[in-house]
Amino acid sequence: MRTNKIVAAHIVCFVGLWLGCAGLIPKDMYYDIAMTPVLPEGKGEYQVDPDDPKRVIFSHEGMRVAVRPYTDDELNELYPPLTDGRHVNPYTTNELDIDLGYVPPVFTVFKVEVVNDTYAKIEFNPANTLLTTDTGRELRYFDPGRAGEGVETGGGNRFSAYYQTERGRSGLDKDTNLERMGLIYKTAFHRFRPVFRGDERSGTLSFASLPNDATSVLLVVSDFALAFDASGNPEHVIDFQFKFSVAQGVVTSGVDPVD
Repeated sequence: MRTNKIVAAHIVCFVGLWLGCAGLIPKDMYYDIAMTPVLPEGKGEYQVDPDDPKRVIFSHEGMRVAVRPYTDDELNELYPPLTDGRHVNPYTTNELDIDLGYVPPVFTVFKVEVVNDTYAKIEFNPANTLLTTDTGRELRYFDPGRAGEGVETGGGNRFSAYYQTERGRSGLDKDTNLERMGLIYKTAFHRFRPVFRGDERSGTLSFASLPNDATSVLLVVSDFALAFDASGNPEHVIDFQFKFSVAQGVVTSGVDPVD
């Protein structure tokens, strides 16, 4: 496989030189994913933010949950490379896939905001989410917990396993992945973080990259806790969901003539 990629790289370089000699400059290819909220009919609890058409809000008796999908470009602006050039953004990659011809997405990332105006405390548990596609795929969330904390039964994946910080890696790769894990721990929405009255909490919620044939997704939130018993266990929970249409594909415009 490595040999094939090396050959492909030489072919790309040869084609690039040929285009340059012909007075043409090859343009970049990239994979674009646009997700747009789709409101359910007859349900006034949902609305699209008039100031941000990508942000959808669910309201229920004094609490609000807002969800907004991120693009890779937005994530790269939020988490730029270090001064030494290392790509430490944990939610995207900068590695060109020679076979594809572009840098592929590696995660599907949402920003989740929870606001509590009236309840004693409420709790959004990311382990109780599921991202489903119109093609029948089910994606579980990536847990941001530190190495060794584990994931609830059936809860999902672990970022620490994805970045191999629990294995015997050493050197620059390990340092970079530890930088990424630090950013994840600071920015992700964690489990067991209740939101008390008059407060709010926000963070990222991440899943694997979408299958290429998906044209819509449903983010299902189960067992959102609105009240707790004397032992601290949820005793009043609700379920709700957010739907997004998906437009995705490779964007390229061929070549431009040299001025």
